[in-house]
Amino acid sequence: MDFSTIIEFLQRFETARVVDYLRSLDLNTLLHNPWLLGGIALLAVAALLLRWRVLLVTLFTVSGLTGLVVYTLEQEKSAGALGTEPIVVFVMIGSVIVLLAIYFLFIKNE
Repeated sequence: MDFSTIIEFLQRFETARVVDYLRSLDLNTLLHNPWLLGGIALLAVAALLLRWRVLLVTLFTVSGLTGLVVYTLEQEKSAGALGTEPIVVFVMIGSVIVLLAIYFLFIKNE
């Protein structure tokens, strides 16, 4: 493996290419990707077995907030001009998720 091979590999991670790739991602498609879901489940099981509380709470918080965003976006598309109901649901459930994360990370001692 010579230096030019390493340079070619690193050129794949050029900032413009990474930004274009991130813009082309669809959150709904990414959330239903079986490889991503399997990886998250595997990390959650490992964190549970090894008692890594910070990783477990972070996984559940990020997964919960991602699911909440997808749910809220679907409600706005299906409801049309319903009003502020999806925003109220987002704020209420989002605050419960954040408060639970704060409780498990900082308040509860084991």
